[in-house]
Amino acid sequence: MNWRLIYEIIYVAVLAGVCIRIIYEANDSTKALGYLLLVIFVPVAGIIFYFSFGINHRLRKIYSKKITQDDQLAKELDEEILQYSRHNFEEGGNSVQGYKELAFMLANNSKSALTAHNSLKLLVNGENKFPEVLQVLQKAKKYIHMEYYIFEDGEIGRAIEQVLAQKVREGVTVRFIYDDFGSRSIRGKFVRRLKAAGIKVFPFYKMTLGVLGIRLNFRNHRKIIVVDGQVAFVGGINVSDRYVNEPGNAKKLFWRDTHLYIEGPGVLYLQYLFLCDWNFCAGDDLQFNDLYFPR
Repeated sequence: MNWRLIYEIIYVAVLAGVCIRIIYEANDSTKALGYLLLVIFVPVAGIIFYFSFGINHRLRKIYSKKITQDDQLAKELDEEILQYSRHNFEEGGNSVQGYKELAFMLANNSKSALTAHNSLKLLVNGENKFPEVLQVLQKAKKYIHMEYYIFEDGEIGRAIEQVLAQKVREGVTVRFIYDDFGSRSIRGKFVRRLKAAGIKVFPFYKMTLGVLGIRLNFRNHRKIIVVDGQVAFVGGINVSDRYVNEPGNAKKLFWRDTHLYIEGPGVLYLQYLFLCDWNFCAGDDLQFNDLYFPR
């Protein structure tokens, strides 16, 4: 029996299947051509590389941006978002009239409603953000939802940890998502402390050695805090001491970044994003209700 011929036939069949898959899944012709040349002219290694880095697992496996799996309820929510956006557009006057297409594109495509009557505060750099965050967390009555790409076990991280633990003792539910790559420094002892304090903690798309190459591509860079469905923070500042600029310290690198404090209905889309991520990470099934989306 000619085993070499059999192996070659099997390899050609596998290669043909991979090429068909690349063409079928392609949404970028240049990228697809590059992967085709790679798998054809770099035997075996090219196929391994494609399956490690080339497949869009985000679309296939990661998570659905649906707060409910009930299609009828999802349809009703979508219509409610559009109606709410239309009302705010009509009431918004000249400040929104020039942005109709943008407003309804966001409402239709990402379920991000056009909201009104929000109170906003611009927080420049960590020295302005973190005192505000700690103050809001201390006022939580029902729940705290927190999601960060980078969360470090430093002075700021421990201050937030202490507040979260205290709120749990007061009966507040705390849910915390950290990115398994960006926050890799807290994966051990720090996370165990959070869990021991009663905080519900999950990594976003946990990395394991066998699928490191695939999962490394799909990180969660969000920085979101939602408190009681009423107040939220979002922006570019992670939880790390490096974001705090000490006055008079010329030797330390000055870090310039921006965050936003939101109070009002604009909070609810951040809540929506968090709960989608939470249901994916925790395997939970938190749904649309008045607790998480107060009228």
